Amino acid sequence: MWTKGDIVGMYDALIASSLAQLHLEFDAEQLEQLNSYIAEIELWNPVYKLVGAGGEELITKHIIDSLSAVDHIKGLLQAYEHPVLADLGSGAGLPGIPLAIALKGYSFTLVERMGRRVGFLNNALARCGLGDRVTVYDKDLSQVKGTFDLITFRAFHPLYDILDQVAPILSPQGVVCAYKGQMDSLVKELEQVRTSCKSSWVEKTENLVVPYLDAQRLLCILKKK
Repeated sequence: MWTKGDIVGMYDALIASSLAQLHLEFDAEQLEQLNSYIAEIELWNPVYKLVGAGGEELITKHIIDSLSAVDHIKGLLQAYEHPVLADLGSGAGLPGIPLAIALKGYSFTLVERMGRRVGFLNNALARCGLGDRVTVYDKDLSQVKGTFDLITFRAFHPLYDILDQVAPILSPQGVVCAYKGQMDSLVKELEQVRTSCKSSWVEKTENLVVPYLDAQRLLCILKKK
């Protein structure tokens, strides 16, 4: 099995190039946190089946993909004095942990109901030194209390399956940032939201560019009417 020492630093060139293309500047602490997080995924993925990719594919398809929305999210957060953020169905911590690394100074809640993944998330946060501002809520979405100003999710349920459950935990002026793939699939999801959801939403879609990924990626931003 790989050791953390084997893994840390393996992807430095790919990460540096990808961050430069996204116009993201990470300091030494952030790079160490990112490398530690990647190392944890590589170590535990064979056991916990966290993501369906490894090596450079893991970096591009999952880590950099999660970071591709940082500028959009940073812009949205400027509307709040002390924003409260949540990542639903966090799984391996995507996009929540990469976003927490990129967005220093913000607190995050990672919502995940599967026990094994909760254990991984808590361990990863400790390894990355993020435990002071990122917490794990080990409950189902329906059991989440409180409200959040910005909610993210990625590779989670279709929008029409969860927006009625998301609505009560989103602050009145809050936003949902859903990472999505093909536009035609998103259009169908949004059509079903309008016809089947009790909650009403206004949506905007932003194109995301993920370095070295030849696939369409989108950020669907939703606000309650």
